[in-house]
Amino acid sequence: MHTFFENHLLILYVFLVLMGFLAGFIDAVAGGGGLISVPALAFTGMPIALVLGTNKLQSSIGTGVAVYKYYRDGLINFKTVYRGLLMGFVGACTGAILANIVSNQFMRYIVPFLMLGVFVFNLINKSLGVTEGKKRMGELAFFSIFGFIFGLYDAFFGPGVGNFWIIAIVFFLGYTFLNASGYAKVLNLKSNLFSLVIFIWFGKVNYTFGFIMACGQFLGGYIGAKMVILKGSKLVRPFFMAVVSINIVVLFYQMIFTNGVAAG
Repeated sequence: MHTFFENHLLILYVFLVLMGFLAGFIDAVAGGGGLISVPALAFTGMPIALVLGTNKLQSSIGTGVAVYKYYRDGLINFKTVYRGLLMGFVGACTGAILANIVSNQFMRYIVPFLMLGVFVFNLINKSLGVTEGKKRMGELAFFSIFGFIFGLYDAFFGPGVGNFWIIAIVFFLGYTFLNASGYAKVLNLKSNLFSLVIFIWFGKVNYTFGFIMACGQFLGGYIGAKMVILKGSKLVRPFFMAVVSINIVVLFYQMIFTNGVAAG
């Protein structure tokens, strides 16, 4: 831990709560809360494995609250998404196995361009996701195929998976950003919980920091989901574009200048 925080634990705890709130709010609205929570936890001086494991603990709580709020307001039908959860588990297992066999470094050179494509596509199609669009795939096929693909990607590499889920749901199922955000949260929660179990198994979770930050995540996730429900897709789209933009900058920076791990 940094010397300053060793002597000022209360300041550290307040900092983690505030960053947790901000991360939870942004994640509930458009995904990408890890862009805030991972650097905040890294600032404590913990090793990267502990940072990632602790992040999964606190983000699971914030995402869980957001999912509950979306479900209570009738924006999530679990019968629609269950196949994505099942195939996501299969994909995550496959991705975890691949990550231990094959290097994922090549993904650092591919994902930034995919994210840039998402941004440009949304910039051109300004009405996409604001109102219901054309349905290009059946829900059964969509959640089966993309559940596996994004589950594998999340376990194998990870950054931007929430953003990829939202744009895929909007484009292929014709959902609005409002509905897509709710379903993306369910699928992200699955990934978070699966990863959390692995980190706990290897003892890579700081429960003190995780639960302190989760206090902010809890409130941020609830308020973020409530704001989305009240304001609808017109709120989600600009947040989504902003998060994707930041992701692009971070991913290109890491691709060119560092070997660091991006936020998932």
